[in-house]
Amino acid sequence: MKRNYFLAKWLNNEITEEELHSFRRIIATTDQLKIPSFNAEEALKKMKPLHQKKSKVKKVNFLKYSYRVAAMLAILFSAYYFVSNKDTEYNTQLAEKINFELPDNSKVNLNADSEITFKANKWNKKRELNLKGEAYFSVEKGSKFTVNTSLGSVSVLGTQFNVQVRDAYFEVFCYEGLVSVNYNNKTIKLPAGSSFKVLNSNTEFSNSITETKPSWLKNNSSFASVPYSYIINELERQYNIEVTYDKALENTLFTGNFTHTNLETALKAICIPLNLNFTIFNENKVSISMQ
Repeated sequence: MKRNYFLAKWLNNEITEEELHSFRRIIATTDQLKIPSFNAEEALKKMKPLHQKKSKVKKVNFLKYSYRVAAMLAILFSAYYFVSNKDTEYNTQLAEKINFELPDNSKVNLNADSEITFKANKWNKKRELNLKGEAYFSVEKGSKFTVNTSLGSVSVLGTQFNVQVRDAYFEVFCYEGLVSVNYNNKTIKLPAGSSFKVLNSNTEFSNSITETKPSWLKNNSSFASVPYSYIINELERQYNIEVTYDKALENTLFTGNFTHTNLETALKAICIPLNLNFTIFNENKVSISMQ
């Protein structure tokens, strides 16, 4: 700053002797300063790698991404379809009974060793279920209500009935209203107080029911002219036991009943009328023999 100031006064012939002396001293001092050397070529070499370095640009594979999205959507759709179309299932073990309500508030009592399946998401459009074993139904009035079994189907609009299907045995009891039974491509109408039974392809119709509900709901199994092998199977089912007996008894017809609450009492009920003996070995093994 001072150097420029003195220089301007000197050019205009306005500088004094004292200022001229100071000006000469500033010039002498600044002349001794050295400007640092600068190598332009060397600086360019250092900058060149930075200039040549390429930026990495990440490319997005939109086709691959779309495949992943499509696969994910397919998995989600499949999961939704599987869950929404999965059968609702109720089942019982040996010596177990349960009761539950269907989506339309119809009531079901499921006997031991039995199973019911249906599609809950389609129930409002089609009241239909599949039965293995035995169940008692109290159906709310509405559209047709159908019970499918391996031996036949039962259809009603709103009533109370019992259906049993075990091996070659198929039996339907109507306690209220009217029941339509489809068996072997034939339709049988059952009014209240009647029953339809199939045993080894032999059919039987009866209209002498006096009970208002099946006996098994009261922990009692009753039979009318049923082979003894079926009696033993039901005993095993209700008590979760294993029974050995003389095979000569298999086709012997039995009419009677047994309780579900006391094994010894139940054995007396099915043995004494036929003059049979029984032995209880432990909690789940029983032997029945002829006298």
